[in-house]
Amino acid sequence: MLRLIEDQAQIGVWCVNLHDSTTIMSDGLLRIAGLPHPSNNTDALIDLIHPADWRIREEIWAALMSGLCAHRELRIVRPDRTVRWIEIKADVVLGPDGQPMRLDGIVIDITSRREAAQSVDRSQTRYQGLVQAIAAVVWIMNVDGVYWPCPSWCELTGQSEAEWRRGGWALAIHEEDRARAKQAWATALERREPYAANYRLRCKDGQYRWVNSRAVPLLNADQTVREWIGLILDMTSSAHTITQPSCARLENLTGPLVRAARAMLNWSIPELAAAAKVSDSSVKRFEESSGNVLRPRTRAAIRSALEAAGICFTVPSPGEVGLRYRARPPASAQD
Repeated sequence: MLRLIEDQAQIGVWCVNLHDSTTIMSDGLLRIAGLPHPSNNTDALIDLIHPADWRIREEIWAALMSGLCAHRELRIVRPDRTVRWIEIKADVVLGPDGQPMRLDGIVIDITSRREAAQSVDRSQTRYQGLVQAIAAVVWIMNVDGVYWPCPSWCELTGQSEAEWRRGGWALAIHEEDRARAKQAWATALERREPYAANYRLRCKDGQYRWVNSRAVPLLNADQTVREWIGLILDMTSSAHTITQPSCARLENLTGPLVRAARAMLNWSIPELAAAAKVSDSSVKRFEESSGNVLRPRTRAAIRSALEAAGICFTVPSPGEVGLRYRARPPASAQD
């Protein structure tokens, strides 16, 4: 039975008689340590401990000599120079005189568990590094609508933690963009689908900056929402250029250019229509045409909304047109 347990669970057992220092090590322990059979040399096992973990060895011994249980993890370097992680659990057996008589313990090979944990840690570190590189704010909200602490939001907007946790994010949005952003969020909550919106956000210096806000629901196995996680990307400080800079300004827009500009902003047709204060059908007809099917005032409103969000329509060279995205807040947002 002991052999079966040791083989299947990668466990070894040992016992040290404190009166004469005799040691008993099971076959399972010898396999974990890579020691030859038979071997009852305690020093041979101790010598395998990784030099960086010698302090742990001393802590284990001090605890046992004080009559306490020991439970630690450390590395060993086997004779074939491979490194293994082991978990040691040991206890003191007292003799009739109440003094330590014997040390009993088990060793578990936890190398696979450690490597899996390290792999997860590396993936988490990469994820955090990527998020920090692209996002100004990362936030989490549970299914009950309670927001987790978010120092980066408070640092960006100047709001207090209490304001943030009460859902005060909407108050930091420019009043012209607030209703659209809130409606998009309400729709995402209702439908349990990803949320995306661009709006002007008031920062702690009082200035407005264009941001892209995104969120996705994380689902349980039964497809209920466990929590929401979101990002806020600062678009004001970024630049996305499709063509080379040009000093010439395009005067007449076409439908494909408007559609491309909307894609750069990640705007839906209703979002562009709301920003331009025109109907959804007007935007749709504009994009599906050469751009001359609408009244000049409607075309100008659509163009103004896109340029206010940071789009520049340019003429890079004769016969070509292009877009340049500066992601700058409009002048009205500076008030």
